[in-house]
Amino acid sequence: MTVLPPLPEHLAEQAGFLTDHERRQLWEAAVLMADSRRVLVRLTALFGRQIEGIRAAMFQAGEKIGGQLWADLVQKAQDAVEDVLWNSYGYATFGLGAAPYLVRPKQPRKNLIHRLATTASGVASGFVGLPGAIVDIPFTTTTILRSIAEVARDSGEDLSSEDTRRACLEVLAFGGPGESGDEMETGYWAARLGVSHLTINLLIRSAAGQFGLILSEKLLAQMVPVAGAVTGGLLNYSFTDYYQSMAKVHFCLRALERRTGDAAAVKLAFETMLRAARERRRIGRHRRQIAPVMLRAR
Repeated sequence: MTVLPPLPEHLAEQAGFLTDHERRQLWEAAVLMADSRRVLVRLTALFGRQIEGIRAAMFQAGEKIGGQLWADLVQKAQDAVEDVLWNSYGYATFGLGAAPYLVRPKQPRKNLIHRLATTASGVASGFVGLPGAIVDIPFTTTTILRSIAEVARDSGEDLSSEDTRRACLEVLAFGGPGESGDEMETGYWAARLGVSHLTINLLIRSAAGQFGLILSEKLLAQMVPVAGAVTGGLLNYSFTDYYQSMAKVHFCLRALERRTGDAAAVKLAFETMLRAARERRRIGRHRRQIAPVMLRAR
């Protein structure tokens, strides 16, 4: 796990309406969003060429036929996700206790077991190719939802409430791990604003549309048996890790908004911290780039 860098003093002063502990929580959420494109998530870019190659092969059979095959794949993935979301939504806690812990952890747990479970599912489905998706999509979706719900519970949310159940579903509507940092931040606030007034029916459709498209591209990347096992496992791990991170950010912000009663101030403080967290990453990359040059010059 990445060691949390210290919060710059000028940022602590700007977030003076928060307690020391809350400022640290908000800074941790900002660093988490800035670092969310980790090594495994970056692997999705490597599989992009494989996805495009398979998609091109589909279209070689004829644009109309290939286009229909792709559209059918996306629709089936979205339908499968929507079915799982409807079934899971019927259970307020996604299989967990309805009441939050009397003594909660200081921060949400790592939930490594969920990442390992979806990785195993991706590997298993990849060995048999596309037919394995029949099991992989429902299992991965349900496991990620459960992981999101556990993050919500650890953050002090009441899993028996309608609002919390909606918030768990919202996490899946906040875009995917393939987006750049700026797109992800914009997507988060835009999606959060967009889904805030949706009925639960439309919210589930929105989440299924976002997550189903991501899964359909993953399915293309693991169409080749055996080789697809590695692809499926790595992508499932990165997806689960990404949505766990987004859940931690989302429920941290919700908790601070509830406590302070000033959502605008929390958003402003978070955006300021996020810019600082991204700048720290740019400086770090620059230092790593110039270090080999300096060594060669010696």
